Amino acid sequence: MTAFREVRSARPGAWAAWVALLLVAAAARPAGAQFTALTQGPLGQDGNAFGVSWSDYDGDGDPDLYISRDGPNLLLRNDGGGTFADVTAAPLDNADNGGAAVWGDYDNDGDSDLYLVNYQAPNRLMRNDGAAGFTDVTVGPLGDAGPGQGAAWADYDRDGDLDLYLVDYGTPNHLLRNDGGAFVDATAGPLADAGWGLAATWGDYDNDGDPDLYVTNDGPNRLLRNEGGGVFVRVTGLPIEDSGPGQGAAWGDYDNDGDLDLYLANWGMANKLLRNDGGTFVAITSAPLGDTGFGTGVAWGDYDNDGDLDLYLANYGQANKLLRNDGGNAFTALTSGPLGNSGDGTGVAWADHDGDGDLDLYLANDGQPGVLMRNDLTGGGHWLHLDLVGTVSNRSAIGARVRLVAGGASRIQEVSGGSGYLSQNSLTVEFGLGAAAMADSLVIRWPSGIVQTLLGVDGDQRLTIVESGPAGVSEEPDPTLRLGAPAPNPFGRETTLRFSLPAAGRVRLVIHDLQGRRIATLVDGMRDPGWHSARWDARRDGGGRAGAGIYWVRLETPGTSLTRRLIALP
Repeated sequence: MTAFREVRSARPGAWAAWVALLLVAAAARPAGAQFTALTQGPLGQDGNAFGVSWSDYDGDGDPDLYISRDGPNLLLRNDGGGTFADVTAAPLDNADNGGAAVWGDYDNDGDSDLYLVNYQAPNRLMRNDGAAGFTDVTVGPLGDAGPGQGAAWADYDRDGDLDLYLVDYGTPNHLLRNDGGAFVDATAGPLADAGWGLAATWGDYDNDGDPDLYVTNDGPNRLLRNEGGGVFVRVTGLPIEDSGPGQGAAWGDYDNDGDLDLYLANWGMANKLLRNDGGTFVAITSAPLGDTGFGTGVAWGDYDNDGDLDLYLANYGQANKLLRNDGGNAFTALTSGPLGNSGDGTGVAWADHDGDGDLDLYLANDGQPGVLMRNDLTGGGHWLHLDLVGTVSNRSAIGARVRLVAGGASRIQEVSGGSGYLSQNSLTVEFGLGAAAMADSLVIRWPSGIVQTLLGVDGDQRLTIVESGPAGVSEEPDPTLRLGAPAPNPFGRETTLRFSLPAAGRVRLVIHDLQGRRIATLVDGMRDPGWHSARWDARRDGGGRAGAGIYWVRLETPGTSLTRRLIALP
């Protein structure tokens, strides 16, 4: 048990409440979900697990699993057929009292990197180097010494690379801005919240195109609205500043009205579903939403593919629950089979681990074996799964929003860089279509501001969509001048640079060295409004190689310029 858990279990009255609840006979729950517990091999790891994060780290098409623990963490490679191999190797075998573990392609090179939070040691950033494994590239503020709990990725400034928010327990939190692979502490104002922080999750609750931040505390929670320009404003008042004690929180549009709602798990007090009514929130605590157990992990996912989001809730020392969304603010608690696991539940996260079109769930337990719950649903609805690849936006597409219309019903989902309790669902966007065999339309709003529309997309498939890439996609002009993050960066042979013009005009795209000397001119002339791209292979204007090092790419239009840092590898 971690030092944190020892503090939590010592809360006045918590032990008595726990004993009283354990003496209550478990009530029968309705049937309606078929899950099989998979605990063979490393899936059933025993003891002190907290964070659960899915990502296809090796690019083979199926999601792999990382588990943070109070002891050596685990990387479990998905080998198909329900088989996972423990491929943990240094430096991923972090043994420093792990908290959140979140995946994101911070350097835009096409593979998922991993950030690890520690409670009693500095945090660590692990760069994914493909076949060469992972490299610990922790420098500067990335090595925050905590006491760390949560973390979540987002491109808060919409400049094309992933930034990182860190949650510490009883000391100020930090926002780390990604400046072309180097991170700068950009914490200001309410971002430096010094509450007893547990977790954080980003979501565009006010539909203005940039991600807002929700922080759960062992005390009043915080909603920080992103105003742009690095400015965040604390949204005050109940119910959004729920007094908790907060654990996990997850954004999801459960009522399919086009805005993100929020579910809060509390420790020993009633949980809450906060319905978003156009930017204001209404608390719904009717049974079973107002569960009063020791709530920890929460995760939204349409497990039955009927077109609305269901919710899994982990309780510490009590029966967990799958809350089936029946529409009209009504949910049914399902605890049959492994769903009602009564271990010391912590992190939970959804992913379609076996590629059969329905969502499976991994549950971490603190002191008991973890379990992968394979969804064996029969007779469920159609489905559509989307892998989004950013080009101007961050490569992981974290923060992208997809609006899907099928059978006359509309629903939205966002790609999340961390959610629930110290965990992260698969980066694949996973929709249930219900009875509809086709999506009438998909509208993707990328963090860059690009909007793509696909019409008549067949269901029951997994589809990869590249930003501004596939044929048949319409692109709306961006109303601002933008210089996308170089991809990849750092780069070896060449990198691609993308920029957007709000109107036709003269533009120059130039590479400079650190002394300000011009190395190469990639674009110089008139261009139409919209997005454009150019490639640089590290050659000078005269044809010779510029060599490894740090450079600046500068986008110049009359009266305005934008600059990005660029790293050329040997």
